[in-house]
Amino acid sequence: MGVRTGSLIAAAVTVAFAAQAEPPGRIQITVWATPPPPSGELYGGLAYGGYAPITGALVTEQRDVEIAGGEARVSGVAATLDPASVQLRDLTDPAAVMTAQRFLPSAATPTEILTRHIGDPVSVTTPRGELGGTLRAVDDQVIAVETGAGDQRHLEILRREGFVQGVRLPPGTTGDPSLAWRVRTAKPGKHTIELSYRADGMSWSADYVAVLDEPGRAVDLASWATIKNATGASFDAAELTLVGVGADPAPGAGRIPPARFRVPGPVRIGRGDAVQVELVPRRTAVPVRSVILYEAMLDPSPRFQAVPGTECSQFSGVGSGNGRTDVAIEIDVPGRVALPDGKVRLFQRRAGHLEVVSEDPLRTAAGIARIRVVANGDITGDRHAVSCNYDEQRHTVQETIELKLENRTPRAADVILREFLWRWPIWHIDSEDHKGVRAGPQLQEYRVRVPGSGRQVVTYTAVYAW
Repeated sequence: MGVRTGSLIAAAVTVAFAAQAEPPGRIQITVWATPPPPSGELYGGLAYGGYAPITGALVTEQRDVEIAGGEARVSGVAATLDPASVQLRDLTDPAAVMTAQRFLPSAATPTEILTRHIGDPVSVTTPRGELGGTLRAVDDQVIAVETGAGDQRHLEILRREGFVQGVRLPPGTTGDPSLAWRVRTAKPGKHTIELSYRADGMSWSADYVAVLDEPGRAVDLASWATIKNATGASFDAAELTLVGVGADPAPGAGRIPPARFRVPGPVRIGRGDAVQVELVPRRTAVPVRSVILYEAMLDPSPRFQAVPGTECSQFSGVGSGNGRTDVAIEIDVPGRVALPDGKVRLFQRRAGHLEVVSEDPLRTAAGIARIRVVANGDITGDRHAVSCNYDEQRHTVQETIELKLENRTPRAADVILREFLWRWPIWHIDSEDHKGVRAGPQLQEYRVRVPGSGRQVVTYTAVYAW
């Protein structure tokens, strides 16, 4: 095989694509919510070799591809996809076998684009005309094209600067992230495939806007999901399912599965977009109730999703000076699933205009949403562990907690005591002196009356098992 060298010197090559890949068909995307960052130091989870909550997205789409020479290629997939998660199903030929797979990241330079087409037929435009052949090698200075056949087969070495004016690539190729497969099928030609994969870089979070009427008796509530797409791909007319925080691939006994919200219509999520969609239908003139909320501490449970909290001295005496009491408005929301955690912005109509009241996390339970209005210093509390036993052999922690509430006013007060069962997601209440309700995956609530200038004590025993 001979070698010929084109004259003149290099320049950036202009790459021409002969045709674009087939546009995707039906697209279904399941997106996991952005997990809340744990507050304070980490005592479990990643710091002790655990794993992060499920994040990112599961993308399933139908594509039409050409299978020629035993190879199929799909472009425009997420740059952040996990190649090990790829699932491929041939809808045209269910008997087709995929024998090899390659993930080709996006090509950022002409050299990178050309390199991924080594071995493909190309047509090179030069001052001397068109040169057709097989691309065999490329670097920043030259490209090597094999032409001819038999004893006439030879390499043309073409300098890119000033000589190579353009390169026409095979149909259906782009510089976008791509997946390529070796396929064994008895039906070459056009196939419809179903492609599924996990991808990082897509997440969603909930935001709420509440407007209280002037008398303070009713509220309008709008719920939004903000979806952020940093996958490097665009998705047109995607069918979206949004999954709340706390997703578990194999929920065990005692775990509450995360809430799932299906967006009613198709949504376009472009590369780099932040798109807002309605999470649940807007509600107007919803009657409100004034309530008092007490939390002895910030929720530490995000720190203990991979490794249980077995240190009995941890958070064994908190509440004095650290607890939080708020006056809030409480409304009923439809459905048995709690609204996802998110920030709520509360406004109130006054004299024909809106005034900002608060901006705080929405406190939710099944069928209920609570919006903080103002801090309350009349109710104080104390939380401490009466007993705690860690059984290493049985993989359990049994803990008895006592909470004391004190009312500094002469009027009796109804208080909702929110207690975080933080040590591990699998737990149950073994005993309690007031009837409580499970208000979330790791949340127990008690509604108690604290007499004027008096105290109320709540005691419960929780058992954690793993």
